[in-house]
Amino acid sequence: MWLDHLVLFLGWGLFYSLHSILLMEKVKSRIGLKPRTYRLLYNLLSFILMVAVLFIGAIIPSPLIIKPTPMAFYIGLMLSTVGIFVIKRAFRNYSTGAFLGFKKESEHPTLNVEGLQSKVRHPLYTGTIMIFVGYLIYNPLLSSAVTLLALIIYLPIGIRLEEQKLIDKFGDEYQTYKRNVPAIFPRITFFKN
Repeated sequence: MWLDHLVLFLGWGLFYSLHSILLMEKVKSRIGLKPRTYRLLYNLLSFILMVAVLFIGAIIPSPLIIKPTPMAFYIGLMLSTVGIFVIKRAFRNYSTGAFLGFKKESEHPTLNVEGLQSKVRHPLYTGTIMIFVGYLIYNPLLSSAVTLLALIIYLPIGIRLEEQKLIDKFGDEYQTYKRNVPAIFPRITFFKN
């Protein structure tokens, strides 16, 4: 049982490592593909790896961490659903075609700070956390906890690498944005100044 969960954890580690390494500019330039082709292959590889790791998590025997309740079932389902909507809403500010590699990226990209990006710098990560936490509440298996743990360990690394890329691309504009907008969780204010 523990070995199965270690394999699951290492699978997520491999997925997240490749996710970050393959997005580094020096890796992209070494491979030497056109940007759209690279992005398309990157997304295809990411999808295949993610499905493989999710499949491992689904087939390994995994004990319950806590006994599920009907209330936890609904809370987990609602949290995961809200996470999906957060991701869907965040994609409104991106070109989905360019993100997936079907369209050419803009030659003069602009820093997007509208919509959800005005509340958090990484709404895709916010939505992903909500999905994974919701799924753990909905289905409180050890494999669900291992999946969430791998994400929590990866996020600081992934955010740091992504933000360095954004600082290189947008300079002081991104630094100002970074100072004013939280990374993952929006500020909760009860009173406006």
